[in-house]
Amino acid sequence: MKFLLNTINKFKNRNSKINRASINYRDSKHLGVLYKYIDENKQKALNDFSKKLKSDGKRVDFLPLISKKNADNRYFKTFKDEEINFLGKWSNSNVNLFIYQQYDFIIYPDLNLSREMENILIRSHAKCRVGFIHNRLNLFEFLIKSDKEYDIDHRLNKLYSYLKKL
Repeated sequence: MKFLLNTINKFKNRNSKINRASINYRDSKHLGVLYKYIDENKQKALNDFSKKLKSDGKRVDFLPLISKKNADNRYFKTFKDEEINFLGKWSNSNVNLFIYQQYDFIIYPDLNLSREMENILIRSHAKCRVGFIHNRLNLFEFLIKSDKEYDIDHRLNKLYSYLKKL
């Protein structure tokens, strides 16, 4: 399945017809955050980041990937990586809504990119995809290299300062 998803992702990325053109932050209205839920510390950092964006008048949607051992987060729409079929289609309606939502920015704050997350980013209808990790498919239009890369608070603060300058 993982090999087939890798091939599907390459094909979909090559044949993507989605118009990606970033707008400036001031004119943006709706942002999506795609990430893997790990612990409460990471969630707190993302919540603080979301508060900053909301104070600027932005609407923010979270879509966390949860693993089997994690409890389903009651506050957000979530998904699991086994909810994708062998053709790269998602059975989870939260993922499908996230993909077809026309976000001004999709933010991917993690440093590891799984094939399932690649699939969502490739298929998303977002104008600009923002990330912190370079990958083989060049999925991000706005890529940030952080000097303290394992500190999520530092990465998100740096991202916020860059977004404000756009």
